[in-house]
Amino acid sequence: MRPNDPARMPLAAQLLDQVYEAMLRSDYAALPALGARLEAVLQGPPLTEAEVQMIRRKADRNGAVLLAAQRGIKAARRRLADVRAASGSLVTYDRSGRRAEHSDSRNLAQRL
Repeated sequence: MRPNDPARMPLAAQLLDQVYEAMLRSDYAALPALGARLEAVLQGPPLTEAEVQMIRRKADRNGAVLLAAQRGIKAARRRLADVRAASGSLVTYDRSGRRAEHSDSRNLAQRL
């Protein structure tokens, strides 16, 4: 059997793999149930040092994916805020530096 064979992995490691796969599929609705199952499993019998190391590696990997998803969501929010702010008017300046706002009749969907 290979070391990553699910039959040889502790249930917690298998659940962490399921969490990872759900995040890659953007199936965020699955995360609360998987998290609850993982929490319950970790309350069970003690793990060996090798199992703890495997779980730690998988948890670190999942943490990196979560941070990347968080950065992506923040970037999307900033972009939407920029589009919304720009959707109401266009700001220009004349030759003497006076600000002039021009309304835009297109809706937000057209601007995206």
